[in-house]
Amino acid sequence: MKKYILVLTLIALVFSGCRKEADYHPYIGENGALAYDSYAGQFEYLWKCISTGYVFWDVDNTDWDAVYNQYMPQFKALDEKHAAGQDVTIAELDALYQGALGGMTDHHMTIVLRNIFPSANDINSFVIVRPGANEVAQRDYYIESIGEEQINMFAFLGNIESQYNIAVHESATAFVDEIGATIIYHYCLFTLPDGRKIPYLWQSAAAMTPIMRSTNGDKGVREAAALIKHWLTAIKETPRNQLAGIILDNRANSGGYQDDLDYLIGSFINEKKEILRTRYKEGPGRLEHSVWTPYYIYPQSQYHRDITAENIPYVIICDINSISMGEIEPMTIKAVLPTSYVIGERTYGATGPLQPVASINLNYGGPFGNYNTMNHYIYTSTFEAQVGGKVLEGIGLIPDQLVLRKNHNGDFKPQLDAAIQYIQMH
Repeated sequence: MKKYILVLTLIALVFSGCRKEADYHPYIGENGALAYDSYAGQFEYLWKCISTGYVFWDVDNTDWDAVYNQYMPQFKALDEKHAAGQDVTIAELDALYQGALGGMTDHHMTIVLRNIFPSANDINSFVIVRPGANEVAQRDYYIESIGEEQINMFAFLGNIESQYNIAVHESATAFVDEIGATIIYHYCLFTLPDGRKIPYLWQSAAAMTPIMRSTNGDKGVREAAALIKHWLTAIKETPRNQLAGIILDNRANSGGYQDDLDYLIGSFINEKKEILRTRYKEGPGRLEHSVWTPYYIYPQSQYHRDITAENIPYVIICDINSISMGEIEPMTIKAVLPTSYVIGERTYGATGPLQPVASINLNYGGPFGNYNTMNHYIYTSTFEAQVGGKVLEGIGLIPDQLVLRKNHNGDFKPQLDAAIQYIQMH
């Protein structure tokens, strides 16, 4: 069936558009030489590479041939303007590339382009297109302080004692060399009026794996590891009549390591579970994918507890800033653990894994280009992911209970209130 679909696609492409060139060509992201010397050539090159290497053509509704036909004449007009001795500005280039590429489905995608004939009047000489950010900004619950959400979350949690009855409160900031960013973990052990406990953990990224396995002795890493262990140990060892439920807070979580699911799911299962499937581009045709490959999670013994058998609620909080693994985690927890429940906002929608895998041929997909030597760099997903039989790229996870923030001034409390109330009721 796959070959049949490919044949139909090739026939359709051959007879579409107004070009004489092939509709796709070998993926050339590894080449270091300059591949064009005109604005039309730059667009042509990028259009062909995306046609070949973009993994989401099965779910992206962009009419890629129509994009070429609409925008190529406009890029040729820029070449004519430059040839006439007139400047082509970043604003002009940005407008064209936002129109041509700004609506793609891949929410990891970032396109960085240099103006090959920069205008002396431009402060910047490059264009940045982020299709995911464009789409997210149109949602009615979008808050413009998106870049400050981790700081706002940390400030909210810093004052949490005054808002809730908390038995244990700890926090730490850890610099993790493997990620090269500041990762924040915050652990609380909530005490309900009836005396039952709720172990709570907020993580600004999915970085449990490098933190828990680290041997570098860094103080921040040790403190973060201690908080993660506190959370897992409280879940494992608190007696059933005292454990009301669990909260994992993934708001403002920027993503990270897939292996973190060993802790977040593997600790609570008794047998191997399939959590998602992935596939990649294995040929130049737009629909020439590999087969779907399942990804499994296995039971982990160190912090094990069968929360399903004990009917322990596992609540995950997420929001519009839960990105990549920050949203894959609640997606897969929801798919695998029956007592899980998701509260908050529809997540960002960047679900395609990005990591290279040495055992497979990735010549036809994933990031390509070099900004310094080729005047462009395109960051795009290496794999397409399917959770529960659905590809949620560009959509994200829709929570079981929608709870929106009211403003951008740290008003995170309503979502946490809803999580605590859900556990109290169950």
